[in-house]
This record gives sequence, structure tokens and C-alpha cells, in this order.
Amino acid sequence: METIEASERSSDQDNETTQLDSSVHIPIAQLTPLLPAPSSRSVKSIVTLICSYSSSTRALTVFLAETGFRLRRIRGQVRVKFLGSSAKYVVQSKIGIGDEVTLGLDGVDWRKDEAGLHTPGKSVEWELEFTERLVMEVGVCQYCGTMNNC
Repeated sequence: METIEASERSSDQDNETTQLDSSVHIPIAQLTPLLPAPSSRSVKSIVTLICSYSSSTRALTVFLAETGFRLRRIRGQVRVKFLGSSAKYVVQSKIGIGDEVTLGLDGVDWRKDEAGLHTPGKSVEWELEFTERLVMEVGVCQYCGTMNNC
């Protein structure tokens, strides 16, 4: 597992891993801005789509889905936009489609998903946006058994 931490504050990588391990994992369907204590919550998911990184806007968009394929059909997907240093760190991680991701909700900004770009199945009504604070763990691809080599 590789833990990515993008923050203006310097932080120990082991501390970030502990933060994800001690967080409460919630289903994607429960994502809402009304979520109590989002900094103590995280989502376990699979990367299903990656939009190209834009160097001019320093932005990257990723679609995440529930790890259980049956849960993806009903509000089991979410669009996640990374901006600035968060996008840079995600690109450097060489994240790929099929990778398992645990995404901490500490530092999340909520945006109403009005983009109109959706994959098959139902997404939650909100888009997650990360700028300078990101805690994310990237795991092994479920298809090929290696990290970021698909």
C-alpha cells in the first residue's frame, strides 16, 4: 500500500496511515455534506475512470466506485476532483483504473455534481473536491495483482 499525503503541513507518513486505519469506513451512498465528523471518515473504493490531468488548471478528476460491484448500481459511485498539490500527488502516484483506494474525507469540499458526465449506474449527488489536504492510500489492482501496472 502507498499512502499519499498532500498538505502544506509536514506530516509523518506512518501517522497518515494510522489516520486511515483508525477512520470509520462508510459506503459511497452515505456521502453527504451533512456527514458528522468527516475528518474521521473514509471511503474504500475502486478507480473506474480517470480523466486526463490538466497542467494548465492543475486538476485531475477520478471516478470511484464501491468495491462490491452490486453496490455500484444504486448511488455507489462518486466523482472526485483533485486540484493543486492534491492533483500533483495523485498523478505522481501513477494511480490506475482498477486500483483499490482508501480516501480519507479530511479536507474535502463538497460540490453539487452538475457536470452531466456519468458512468453506468448511479452516482451520489455530490462531487468531492480536494485541494491542499489529501489522505489517500492506493492498493493493489484487483485485475492484475500488481500496483499501478495495468
